Amino acid sequence: MQPNPPVPHTATVDDKGVHVTTAAGKSRTYSGGEVMTLTQVIDLAEGAATLCQSSSEKCLELVDESAELAADCDVLIADITEKGVGANLIAKCEFLKEHLDLQAAAAKKLHDQIQGGEEACRTASANAEVRHGAIFQAVADSPLTKPAERDFYNAR
Repeated sequence: MQPNPPVPHTATVDDKGVHVTTAAGKSRTYSGGEVMTLTQVIDLAEGAATLCQSSSEKCLELVDESAELAADCDVLIADITEKGVGANLIAKCEFLKEHLDLQAAAAKKLHDQIQGGEEACRTASANAEVRHGAIFQAVADSPLTKPAERDFYNAR
């Protein structure tokens, strides 16, 4: 079941703060600090999604590296077996290959889990942008923020 899509709020700005009205008709006034915090939360969610993406890519690299090393172990086992020596070495190589296979499986599982986290962070950030975008636009468009929005936030 998909959640309902985010509905944008409407907003106006005066000297008391940002007055927001939801689609349901509820009103609330945000201070400049609260609007700044909201901006930071959105940025934080997007940053977390980027971190998840890079971690997910590293997991895939680990899966590939583990597979390559496991294949090298197979070649080494075949070479040792062909020469008919080193039964203990073959056992160690097989042990190493098993653990490389386990590592690859764990990295793949972690990759899948991180991708879910990335999607959640990107969705939260996008939904907040849609829902609260009018707040940021009202601040940007307000005559109270001229010459700079920074003054609006710092004054509150």
